[in-house]
Amino acid sequence: MSDLLPPLPARKRLRQAGFSLVELMVAITIALFIALGLSVLYMNMKTAFTSQDQMSQLQDGQRLAATMLTTTVQSAAYFPNPLVNTLVTALPTTTVTNPDGTTFTAGQGISGTSSATSTGSDTVDVRYQTASGDGLMNCQGGNNTSGAAQVWVNSFAVNANNELTCAVNGGTAVALVGNVAQMTILYGVDTDGDGVTDTYLSAATVTSANLWANVHTAQFTLTFLNPLAAQTGAAATLPNPWVQTVSLMNRT
Repeated sequence: MSDLLPPLPARKRLRQAGFSLVELMVAITIALFIALGLSVLYMNMKTAFTSQDQMSQLQDGQRLAATMLTTTVQSAAYFPNPLVNTLVTALPTTTVTNPDGTTFTAGQGISGTSSATSTGSDTVDVRYQTASGDGLMNCQGGNNTSGAAQVWVNSFAVNANNELTCAVNGGTAVALVGNVAQMTILYGVDTDGDGVTDTYLSAATVTSANLWANVHTAQFTLTFLNPLAAQTGAAATLPNPWVQTVSLMNRT
């Protein structure tokens, strides 16, 4: 039987092969530190990616809000055929109230309300007439394909879910943009009838139909919620609101 066993030095070498318990524990500890570092790196990269994605979506929303408000408000009091119609015939006095409770007098293209609180949002209603197939869209992206002239009333507001919404002709409001904390609006008015804007007023102080008929511009201020507000030290809203002054094409 002794002939089958390896020489004594070889048996010693076999017993000495492998790692000791101490070496194994050191290796495991190093591996755990590396794994922890990789986990922290992954979480940081994931947080940075999520933050960039949220800010990118917010910027897309800001551009959409700017486009929809600008193109819609510019069209206030527009009508397509001045050789056939006049402003008061194309846009007659309304008997149906807008979603914010306002109405239009004959020829009036824009109206709105002011918030009762400093943290609330204003509303605005924009009215114009379109010809069939002229490509002039409403605030929901719809075109007039009716075959006849059509009046659209576009009503903008901010709902309880912090969404900028739009309703067409008193219908269901559609959310356009999220993360809107507040919308305030000032109207550039020609109060002395010389054709030049001389003061900016809130909807509450544009108190007569004559002043509404002399609104030349509308200045919108949208304050957006900060998508990164959950991070330590971050503010609830973005520090720089979006401000846009829009000229009404039928008043310039």
